[in-house]
Amino acid sequence: MMRILACSLAIGVLATVALTGCGGGGTSTSETPKPATATTAPAAAPTTAPAPAAGTTGATPPTTAAGAKEGGDEDLAASLLAWADSDTDEGKAPLTVQFKADVEGGTPPLSYVWKFGDGTPDSTEANPKHVYQKPGKYRADLEVKDSAGDSDSDYLEIDAQ
Repeated sequence: MMRILACSLAIGVLATVALTGCGGGGTSTSETPKPATATTAPAAAPTTAPAPAAGTTGATPPTTAAGAKEGGDEDLAASLLAWADSDTDEGKAPLTVQFKADVEGGTPPLSYVWKFGDGTPDSTEANPKHVYQKPGKYRADLEVKDSAGDSDSDYLEIDAQ
C-alpha cells in the first residue's frame, strides 16, 4: 500500500512540475495580469516641415511601428538558395539538355553562370539549352550570385552515350 501511495505521489509531483513548465515560464501568482495601457504624449504645436532638398520629391517612405522601412530590411532578406535542374540527364550523343536554375531568396538582381563541363563556353542565362556533342560523363555546374554578395551553387551529372 505504501508503494502505491509513494508511486502516486511521485507521478503527481512530476505531472505538476511538467504542467507548470508549460505556462510560459515565470512563477504563478494569484493576481490577474492587467492589460498594458498606452500613454499618449500631449499634443505638440504644429510645426512646419523643412523644404525637401533640390531634386527630391519630399515624400518619405512609409514606416512600420518599429520605424523600419516597409518592404523589409536587406539584412532580413532570405538567404540565396539555388538548385540545378534539367529536363534529362542521360541519352545518346548528341544530347540536347534544357537546364533550369531554381532559386529561392536572395536580393535581386541575380546573376547566373552555367559551366557545362565539356570545354564549351559558359552560359550566363538562367535556363540555357546545351548540346553535348560527344559521348561522355559531364558535370554541369550552376553558380548564382545576388546583388548583396550572397551566392550558392549546385551541379548535375550528365551522361551522354
